[in-house]
Amino acid sequence: MNSWARRRKLVIFLIVFASLIVLVGLPTYFFLYKSPTCFDSKQNGDETGVDCGGSCQLICTTESIPLIVKGDPQILLVAKDTYEVALLVENPNPTGEVFRARYTIKLFDATSTIPIKTIEGQAYIPKSMTIAVFEGPFNLSNTIPTRASFEWKESSIIWKQSSTPLREVTVRDKVLSRASSTPRLDATVVNTSLENVSNIDLTALIFDQSGNIFAASKTFVDTLPAGESLPIVFTWPSPFTEKIIDTEVIVRILPDRSFVR
Repeated sequence: MNSWARRRKLVIFLIVFASLIVLVGLPTYFFLYKSPTCFDSKQNGDETGVDCGGSCQLICTTESIPLIVKGDPQILLVAKDTYEVALLVENPNPTGEVFRARYTIKLFDATSTIPIKTIEGQAYIPKSMTIAVFEGPFNLSNTIPTRASFEWKESSIIWKQSSTPLREVTVRDKVLSRASSTPRLDATVVNTSLENVSNIDLTALIFDQSGNIFAASKTFVDTLPAGESLPIVFTWPSPFTEKIIDTEVIVRILPDRSFVR
């Protein structure tokens, strides 16, 4: 066989081989190929971690600033044998929120290392915001809690991208009265945004001269129409025994009613 015939056969073979790749190989590739997603348990696409970072909604833990627990949980005496617990948590992330973070609060008396009460809870923590974690009231008869501990369930802290602007709901005209008998805090919650806002969680905190929370109370507003205001009231059954330095009402817009406790 001369060289020309061999070259012709080689050319024909290459043409047939290329045709098979085009007609069989490419359809098979596209049939079997799965494009990267944020739910495939792999680090692919523009992800910076497994199913997080890049264009994914989830933020990788290594790319988020940790939540800041501001001081120890404060045990609040509401009435005889009735207590509450409150503390502040700051989320310094400008674009990341935690949808549900689970936590444990343990209360101890003066002598025991075993908790006299354990509270399991969860919190929604919006971006760039300080929230109040508030539990109670609860009854503890025949024992007096003297300290409390707070701990996150780390596996529950899942960061998500949030590009939605925070809605403009503020509290104005705070007036505290009857502090020596049955304390009452009156205020006005105002929706200055251009849309109705629902599931408004409001926590009132009263601070002593050391900057510690010594009283707290909660209320809830179902819906506040755009541009409108509403009077709100917080009350306590027993007189305040500490000197009042400051009052603060923390506003948090919950994603839905399942977060209401």
